[in-house]
Amino acid sequence: MASRIPGEGLTRRSLLRNAGLAAALVPVSGVLAACGSGSSGGSTGGSPAGNGQTAPMPTYVPPNKPKPLYEGNAQGVMDVYESFPMDGPRTVTGTIGDGGDFNVMIMTYGQPAPPLNENVYWQLLNKELNLNVKPLQVPFADFQTKFPALVAGDDLPEFVSVPIFQNISRLPQLAEAQFTDLSEFLSGDAVKKYPNLAGIQEAGWLNGYLNGRIYGVPRSDPIFTTQIYTKTDVIEAAGANPKPKNLQEFRDLAKAVTDPKAGVYAFGGNIADFLMMMFGVPNKWTRKSDGTFVSAYEHEAFVPAIAELAALYKSGVFHPDTATLIDNKTQRDALFRSGKLAMVHDGNRAFGIVADDRNLVFDIMLPFGKDGGDAVHWTGNGAYAITMIKKTTDKKRIDMFLKVLDYIAAPFGSRESFVINYGVEGEDYTVKDGVAVLTTRGQREQDLGLAYIAGGPQVLCNPQGAPGVDKLNYDWQQKVVSTLLDNPAAHLYSQTFNTKGAALEKQMQDAIVAVFLGREPASSLTSAVQKWKAGGGDQMAREYAEAR
Repeated sequence: MASRIPGEGLTRRSLLRNAGLAAALVPVSGVLAACGSGSSGGSTGGSPAGNGQTAPMPTYVPPNKPKPLYEGNAQGVMDVYESFPMDGPRTVTGTIGDGGDFNVMIMTYGQPAPPLNENVYWQLLNKELNLNVKPLQVPFADFQTKFPALVAGDDLPEFVSVPIFQNISRLPQLAEAQFTDLSEFLSGDAVKKYPNLAGIQEAGWLNGYLNGRIYGVPRSDPIFTTQIYTKTDVIEAAGANPKPKNLQEFRDLAKAVTDPKAGVYAFGGNIADFLMMMFGVPNKWTRKSDGTFVSAYEHEAFVPAIAELAALYKSGVFHPDTATLIDNKTQRDALFRSGKLAMVHDGNRAFGIVADDRNLVFDIMLPFGKDGGDAVHWTGNGAYAITMIKKTTDKKRIDMFLKVLDYIAAPFGSRESFVINYGVEGEDYTVKDGVAVLTTRGQREQDLGLAYIAGGPQVLCNPQGAPGVDKLNYDWQQKVVSTLLDNPAAHLYSQTFNTKGAALEKQMQDAIVAVFLGREPASSLTSAVQKWKAGGGDQMAREYAEAR
């Protein structure tokens, strides 16, 4: 149930699944939500630098797109399409490139793309862009060592795409020193020169703001994070209520579907995030009226939420292999498909079952408050990556860079988006029943990764998936959008988070899992939080407050 292009093999979801990396990119609850939305701190954004004035947000102009089956909205609900239109409008006119090289760094998940002379997709993009695209492909596993080495050696290519969740050390300072401030070209109405970039929503652009200026063009991501998917046939067979509205009904559902003799259990992974939202725990941080920041770990409902998780585990509603299933998404998915798990907690666009099993019938649980009150649903960062250009005063070069990204960011259903996502007919894709379907060759050639360096709002379009799956997700989003809760630190910069955040978050994750699996009492979380605060959590709070 991901937002993806129909038949598209190169979704981050499929890349992660094929590369065996799904377990490597999970936040506290073992959920791949939005590649970074599970972090405890801010993202790439930073406060205005002392020598710079805050740039206005780029003016939003709705993109030129085919009419969807169901219309999304500016708050993040995604458009729904039956299939990718084969005759979409052109959104880019005129010559884009200058015939020269376009050296760009892209992080990849799969194998390197076939070389240019064997890659008709790459050749087509070169022709479309009037450029010689020369990607520096950095594997996910190498990015944390390769990127700093390139910076230290002054070897970064002219154009650099940085995934948000990679948490680049001192990125605002790096941007100011080595990359071009694009505010003159993108802030306010200036962005209208690049119509597809103007179609990127605010949630995406906030990730490109560094030191209060626009340095990066975003690749948008859905703002919804995690969901609980329910196996409707298993729940119906148990005679249980599939739509709980409070904690007790949730407990009753879990108990009713669990049948150890048949090997059926309610859950097989960590549902800590879902329970914390149910209990009303804030989205990572709270900003108080006086401007100070308080971590969600210090919220009064945090320990009770994890204590409830431990109680559920102790009651026997979790699969006996849960300790290993936490980090094994592939196995969890298989157990869910086979009816051995009645519920799975996973990301809005990370779930791998839709394209894999057209016959799978499932639903999505609506969030609810512990006592039946108001629900809370945490938002993500709104972007997967930002792309920047090395520092230059050459306005023609900057204009060409933005024209390239404007082409790549063309909206779903446009002629340019079709080229980016499908390539060459007969080689990269075939048409079946009016629907374009990538070939194996097309999937491999798209390992080039250029489609993931810029982009506007994503859509729901799975014509090869389970019938009605997109409308199901759309309806869920419509009901949940009013409950969205932002992380107030999401686009603020903390040097402590930047340098220590990952280690501190792992420390807390380990403490949560220890309580979840009954290895430690819930009371142990109090000391774990104090250790987290002393180790850098309090300093992060101070830095976020100063970054206002």
